[in-house]
Amino acid sequence: MYPEVKAALQQMGWISGEASNEAPRLSELQSVAKQAVPTPDVGMLSINEVITTLQQRGFTKPAQSGLKVIRLDHPGLASPVYVKQSSSIHARLQAPLVLHPQYEAVVLNLISQPGIARGHTRYYHNSNLRGFPKRRNGGASDIAYGVDVGFHSSAALLVLVDQLLGEPRTLVSNTEHFAELAQVLPEDIALTDTERDALIKARVGQSGYRDELLGYWGGCAVTDCCVPMLLRASHIKPWRVASGAERLDPFNGLLLTPNLDLAFDQGLISFDDFGQILLGEDLDPDSARALNITSDLRLRQIDARHREYLAWHRDNLFRK
Repeated sequence: MYPEVKAALQQMGWISGEASNEAPRLSELQSVAKQAVPTPDVGMLSINEVITTLQQRGFTKPAQSGLKVIRLDHPGLASPVYVKQSSSIHARLQAPLVLHPQYEAVVLNLISQPGIARGHTRYYHNSNLRGFPKRRNGGASDIAYGVDVGFHSSAALLVLVDQLLGEPRTLVSNTEHFAELAQVLPEDIALTDTERDALIKARVGQSGYRDELLGYWGGCAVTDCCVPMLLRASHIKPWRVASGAERLDPFNGLLLTPNLDLAFDQGLISFDDFGQILLGEDLDPDSARALNITSDLRLRQIDARHREYLAWHRDNLFRK
């Protein structure tokens, strides 16, 4: 055996120093080779199967080359979708399909369905996701990102596609639901304001308004929590004092974890025009720490249309 080869094999642990004159056994080489190759996600749709299923559903693949992702367009979607590339189109990846972040709420609502799985991290980053928003991901500059998803069957993929083609939800789609609430709630004359607000919050949490907030925030408006079951949707300017248009306006809503939601509803916290949290005098420091509510918290994003509602909350509910 050539000395250079022998030294390399010893360095990699394929042969021992005592057995330096022996060639590595075939079984040893196969064992090392298996360790070097990532285990495929058996049972997941392959890249080719994902692309074929999408094309059968009306997606088209524009001419493209040299990219690490494959773009597909659909006339019913404002944004393209991407499929990750691999050395083989038959490769089975954990989450080969990449969607625009605006569809994160759709994915979150479907991951409990059998056959649908998310990637290992919240977002997949790739500079070739053209048309997708960018964010900082540890590098020196911002990079495009999306939500990656995998499927155990074509049927599971089609469930997601059908949901996407029904997006985006519009405020008009919620009008009928809210009109029904407006008719029912006034009849509950025995309810106190607190009881009425609790009932409205429960019903709003089951409505399309919650989907609007999930679509905008992608999770808690303050923290990184993105588990839908742990988030509460509520109005900044409460239902009982809001106009019909204000009740439908997603910028009059926040999606918060229960501790923040209750503190906000009770006026123990509020937010300034820049989204910075404000702690009320009635929230003592020990209780704030116990609830993990600190002065450095802030809304993750804020639109000018939030500010009028936040100002109302500070002036009318916040316990300064």
